[in-house]
Amino acid sequence: MIEYDDIIRDSPFIANHLITLSKTHDFYIDKHIKNGTDILPSQYYMLLFLYYEMGINQSDIAKACLMDRSGVSRAFKDFEEKGLIEREIDETNKRAYKITLTKKGIETSEFIIQKEKEWDKMICEELDISHEDLLKLLSKVSMKSLLFNRNEL
Repeated sequence: MIEYDDIIRDSPFIANHLITLSKTHDFYIDKHIKNGTDILPSQYYMLLFLYYEMGINQSDIAKACLMDRSGVSRAFKDFEEKGLIEREIDETNKRAYKITLTKKGIETSEFIIQKEKEWDKMICEELDISHEDLLKLLSKVSMKSLLFNRNEL
């Protein structure tokens, strides 16, 4: 009987390898999110986006995370109740809120970032390419894919 490992090892398609990386990463990070934080795995990207872009408004976060504003609003209500964020009215747009992480939100983000670093180290430890060079290569391929799809639409 053919095993999943054989399919991946013999696959001539980049997408198969990327899907495997994505799914196994999600399994790894979801386990740590569920066991070590107060957030849901679906909220992971929003929290890390806030960590790197403190003071941004909800609309910009929704765009960046490819979510609708109501979904972001629900997540932020949950974040606020759990003490992860603070909202303050944006002085340039009184209908918008600037979002910042609390100490607990920063600690949660840094816990997740540490788990991301552990994941990266684990999957790169036996490669013949440095982590930095791998990131450059993946970034180049990702940007090429984005541009290709934009031009095809």
